[in-house]
Amino acid sequence: MRNGVRGREAPRRWTPGQAPPEVVLVAATERLQDEVARIAAAAGMALRVVDGPGQPGVAADGATVLLAGGATGGMPGVGGDVIVVGFAAESARLWELAAAVGAHRVAVLPDAAAWLAEYLGRHRHPDRTGTVAAVFGSSGGLGCSTLSCWLAAQAAADGVPTLLVDGDVLGGGLDSLLGAQAEPGLRWQDLAGVKGSIGPAQLQSALPVVGGFSLLSWGPEPAGTGRQVPVEVVREAVSAAAAGFDLVIIDAGRLHAGLDGWLGQAGQAVLVAGAGERGLRAAAAAAAALQPLVPLAVIRGPLPAGMDDELAAERLQLPLGAYIPRLAGMVAVEHGGRLLAKGRTRAVARRTRPLLGLLAAGRQTGDRR
Repeated sequence: MRNGVRGREAPRRWTPGQAPPEVVLVAATERLQDEVARIAAAAGMALRVVDGPGQPGVAADGATVLLAGGATGGMPGVGGDVIVVGFAAESARLWELAAAVGAHRVAVLPDAAAWLAEYLGRHRHPDRTGTVAAVFGSSGGLGCSTLSCWLAAQAAADGVPTLLVDGDVLGGGLDSLLGAQAEPGLRWQDLAGVKGSIGPAQLQSALPVVGGFSLLSWGPEPAGTGRQVPVEVVREAVSAAAAGFDLVIIDAGRLHAGLDGWLGQAGQAVLVAGAGERGLRAAAAAAAALQPLVPLAVIRGPLPAGMDDELAAERLQLPLGAYIPRLAGMVAVEHGGRLLAKGRTRAVARRTRPLLGLLAAGRQTGDRR
């Protein structure tokens, strides 16, 4: 038992005991209210609608204020963010209003709906300072999970408080790969019914620790047979993790539809690609789908004749993160439970440590649009 958590039957100390944070919508039409209510719900935030900027409570400290394009009059001082929001047909008016009231951003719907949900979700934890890096594969079998585990272990060995998040629902569970099925602590299925905010400290204390890093993985039950984890819970959990850890690495697996919850939380990305012609074509398509994130390319060996890692990254028009050759005996290493020990070897560490350095150097401090 660790920190009072006994297996997966422990009391759910991560269950929120407070009301969700609030977003205020000012002077909106009924159509806009409906659209923003859907977005706020996806972000796990409560929505309060007021008629005009002069109403009491609009300037509540810390609240995000969404100002509709039809609003008139001055905007009072607000302790939180101000975003002008409306539909594409009135986009010119939205930008004019933003300039007039000094708004921080403009969200033109419906195109900006996903961005707005992600933005609101990230700002549920204003104290989040950790780097969130997602590791994707352009195709299956490239070793995304292995690389994710090695990066987490290397960061932890370097003294960085690190969380490894299993984002591959169909991947079989990282706890199984790491031989940590019996480790007590929280799994994704335990979060399925959570409503509201997740406390960073509560999350941190409830997670199992493997190889020096914390782990949030899928339990022994296949995800399709257990409780589904809503995308708003995914956003909230990762946002809370970024407030509780210096580094959050998401093993996202092969890039596919349905990864919006993961993409919206990541400020950095790693794209693992094969070096052959088919692998590079798949990686180019994956890189386009990841925009506006610009991932670091990790090129997997073996290299075909006439190709090297730098040329492969140049073909993808991506910065080169690392080259990882084919490593002998990996099947025996994984089956024997020696994956993390393999990651500590000089041959692996000399590739993962520079990649971690690139992730830290390229950390995005601004907001994605």
